Amino acid sequence: MKRILVLHRNGLFRDCLSNHLRSVRNDEAISLDHAQANSVEDMVADDADLILLDLNLPDNLAIKVVRAAAFRGAKILLLVPTDHQSLVECIAEGVHGCVLEQSTLDGLNLAIESVLLGETFCCPKLAKTMFSELSKVRKVSAWQMPDSGTTCRLTSRESQVLELIAERQCNKEIAKALSLSLFTIKNHVHNILKKLKVENRVEAVDVAQQENLLNRR
Repeated sequence: MKRILVLHRNGLFRDCLSNHLRSVRNDEAISLDHAQANSVEDMVADDADLILLDLNLPDNLAIKVVRAAAFRGAKILLLVPTDHQSLVECIAEGVHGCVLEQSTLDGLNLAIESVLLGETFCCPKLAKTMFSELSKVRKVSAWQMPDSGTTCRLTSRESQVLELIAERQCNKEIAKALSLSLFTIKNHVHNILKKLKVENRVEAVDVAQQENLLNRR
């Protein structure tokens, strides 16, 4: 049984999808109304294995949720409407998959299984759109590299955690691999982001690659 958070602007769509996950997949599905949450942190407070996220939440909430969820190590599957916004921006923040809202339930189940297995997923109809949008987007970095005169000193344990982050492992997977508690891993991730002066895991990996902090075999 997986813990799945359904975050969508349409209450009927959200509740029906949650009922499907509970009755057909036997998942622990939680239907969440963004309007009832006090903050973005509240939206991702539960240790969910997966968040089904509406790309068109108002006020760029989708991007904010992706950033907050990345810190907690939750996997993100975007639910993309036909008329969508900020797709490339959300993908750049480190989502694990995207599927059209027009997809069938079988297609959604396939996407969920792929993402939960640690794979990335993109339905074919979205691939063309993504490449088209990427070609129009300038690569503007949302973060600054650490000053060249400043040495980033990670502990050996933090370096191990960073290596596993680069392999797109979530906090639970990292905790299991290193035989540590989930709380300890979250602290390590927090310290890594702070030392690298970045806001999320994707940016941390980018900086680590630029600074040769990863031991690639």
